[in-house]
Amino acid sequence: MARHQRHPRWCWALLLPLGWAFLAPRVGTRPPREQTRWVAARAEDPSVESEDGRAAALRSLAASALTRETAPEEVFEAIRVLEKAKNRSGDSGFSKYLTGEWRLIYTTGTKKTEDEVGRINYVPITAVQRFDMEKKFIRNGVYLGPISLEFEGSFRWIEDQRRLEFDFEELKVAGFSLDLPDWLRSMAGMKSSTPYKKQPAFNFVAVDDQIAAARGAGGGVALWLRNELVK
Repeated sequence: MARHQRHPRWCWALLLPLGWAFLAPRVGTRPPREQTRWVAARAEDPSVESEDGRAAALRSLAASALTRETAPEEVFEAIRVLEKAKNRSGDSGFSKYLTGEWRLIYTTGTKKTEDEVGRINYVPITAVQRFDMEKKFIRNGVYLGPISLEFEGSFRWIEDQRRLEFDFEELKVAGFSLDLPDWLRSMAGMKSSTPYKKQPAFNFVAVDDQIAAARGAGGGVALWLRNELVK
């Protein structure tokens, strides 16, 4: 708990839809990776984005999510490989896996977050995303001991884009709903009378029985591990 208390701004940086659900890092900026094996593999073998390359990227992400020992730049590169190799034809199979709770393991963060608390890689607190594909329900939560902050709402799934678009409609603190005025809902990135600059969304590049990876509407990436697999 003491470790979490040293990062009070993480809660809002991760929870606010404009803070982590949209994931918008500085345009054109990538983690340094000149010596990572992903860059070396892509330079030496153009087929790294083939079926074997995708399988290797998935294995890398699974290992990253389970152990948090993979270099952050390699996590980023594995997601990029899957993104470039994404096949939008036919059924992705993602929707049958998405229902459940997912622990946020890694995110590149936003430009604003970088300026305020530094670049986010592996997430040091408990942040959990819940999707219910049948009820079209979404929840983002950060949990610090008995304290919880949760945004809840609804979504729609667009299969041919592998895209989940959502609206946060309710904020709960320690399980109690807060009735926020419209202007504050807009500031928090929730559904309000003010139109979104960008529709809140995740563009998924991988979802299976262990991990999920996506790029947010603002441009950043995130990696989740199925919550029951977290040790």
